[in-house]
Amino acid sequence: MEIQLLLEKVINTLSDYYEKQDSFKNVFQHEPIMSKAIEVFDEEMLNMIDIVLELIGIPNEESSEKYSRENWTKSVCSNLIKIAAQDKKFIVPAAELISNWKCLSDYTSKIETHTWFYYTQLLEEHITGYKKWHENQQKKEKEKGKNKTKTA
Repeated sequence: MEIQLLLEKVINTLSDYYEKQDSFKNVFQHEPIMSKAIEVFDEEMLNMIDIVLELIGIPNEESSEKYSRENWTKSVCSNLIKIAAQDKKFIVPAAELISNWKCLSDYTSKIETHTWFYYTQLLEEHITGYKKWHENQQKKEKEKGKNKTKTA
């Protein structure tokens, strides 16, 4: 199965889970045992996200940042999945970004401010034409490389 399609199905499943969870919370909001059950199921769903990210090849390495132990790529992909599950219009762009995870820092560079960015902004940009901007940037870089080899 194609990675992007797999990711779309996983995000859709998580989205369905969140919808069911909301109705479950409304019915059992005053039941502490049921609240704990929801927490356990949430942890299992988050574990599923980690497993999927491992399956698509994202390495399980620690961060090179001094003050962060979390793997940046895995963290960004995980957050994109969670946000897309909350708003279904982001399912396809999130799946596209994650399936091309090796270029994730290129995608975030357009909206990055220092070392942070808004995930929803990344997804909105991807929906509204960031792909074309990114492709143009890659063409410009290739042309720069060709020009350097011609002058050398």
